[in-house]
Amino acid sequence: MAQQKPQTAAAVRRLESPYRWLERFGALAVIAVMAGLFLMVRAEPSPDSGSSAFAVTDFRMDAPADVTSARTGRITANVATADALEVLGASAADASAAAAALREAAPTRNARLRPGSNFIAYFDDSTGEQPPILAGVSIRIDPKTTLAATRREDGTFFASLLAAKTTTALHRISGVIDTNLADAIHAEGGTRGHAETFASLFPEDPELAHGGRKGERFDVVIEMIADERGNFLEAGDLVFAAFNGQKAAGSWYRFTPEDSGMPEFFNRNGVAGDEFLVRDPVRGADISSGFGNRIHPITGDMLLHAGVDFRAPVGTPIRAAGSGLITDMRWGDGYGWFVRIQHERGFETVYAHMSAFADGLTPGRTVMRGDVIGYVGSTGSSTGAHLHYEVLRNGSYVNPMTLELPTGRDLSRNASLFAAFKAQRDAIDAVRGAAREEIQLAEQRADIPARPPARLP
Repeated sequence: MAQQKPQTAAAVRRLESPYRWLERFGALAVIAVMAGLFLMVRAEPSPDSGSSAFAVTDFRMDAPADVTSARTGRITANVATADALEVLGASAADASAAAAALREAAPTRNARLRPGSNFIAYFDDSTGEQPPILAGVSIRIDPKTTLAATRREDGTFFASLLAAKTTTALHRISGVIDTNLADAIHAEGGTRGHAETFASLFPEDPELAHGGRKGERFDVVIEMIADERGNFLEAGDLVFAAFNGQKAAGSWYRFTPEDSGMPEFFNRNGVAGDEFLVRDPVRGADISSGFGNRIHPITGDMLLHAGVDFRAPVGTPIRAAGSGLITDMRWGDGYGWFVRIQHERGFETVYAHMSAFADGLTPGRTVMRGDVIGYVGSTGSSTGAHLHYEVLRNGSYVNPMTLELPTGRDLSRNASLFAAFKAQRDAIDAVRGAAREEIQLAEQRADIPARPPARLP
């Protein structure tokens, strides 16, 4: 039997060469990935929990007993939780175990931190081990909720959601429009959403939805939510709006009657002086198809068009036609993405062919008249971007444009409800520091009505 000749050194190098190149390539890839993670996860100083009412809140959990250092980071790209913890110094095993615990306790199944998410990793450096022992992790889920993982004695991690104890105070913002209403409100701690709600209360002046006019006066009161340390967490609801402009004037108070549980805006006499539902959830849009029998543009069949179509570009905001409860929001055959709202007095509204829902919108949530609930799209059975808007009364479809809508309710007809409303109204006025006579004088201006008459079909 012939004896196999040993391979030469050159032959061995030729055989190993492809594998060495693969090894080198893999090593370079690992280095590139780690460099990318270091760029995407940025260590930062811990947030300052100063005494300012608008300071960024200290979202940290109570640090574990053995902690000797804390490293704060922010995810600036879609980075896995375990990778982010390793970048800050945790071992692969600790990072993986903490991430798994956080994933189990998280309110969603998403195991990644969203871009912009802040977190703190706590370490025990006293043992001198390298990498140091990961003692805990604290992730800010939202202004009022922290997801925290703490190391047990056996090295495993336990995670839970920590809800901040909050208090609500009223905060007044008033002045004269300089650039636009949204900028003026935002500069003092309010939000763009507050400006949109404000504008919806004065529909007789369409210019207000675009920012108003320089020199027009406004006065708003909003809720401010803070934790037990006094740190500002987030702005709450707008509870008062007063306007003194060229084409509109008046004041409106937010109040939730206990018999309905639905928040509405009332004038100081307890009357919701507007139509029960608006007829145009997309402001300024043209009607492309009305209510009634028509030939379906896709099937060619003669069918009842049970709503009204408003033509608008994709992404145009869609607003709730009235205050009510979200009872359904999902994909529906023909409707595409749609939302259904249940209102008082047997009314329901449906908004179809949306491109997206508004952030934070969920079934069971109460919305106010004028709140943005989604955005115009062309999903489902649709030939172009538009909103299909339906109104049902006691389960039957009705024409939104010719329907005789009930006006807002009068709280003065119910003694207990009116007393509760007056107590809240007076508390808001106390924050404003306004004399009752001055408020009434502003509302009684003869040249500008406080609310336009109901629109006719």
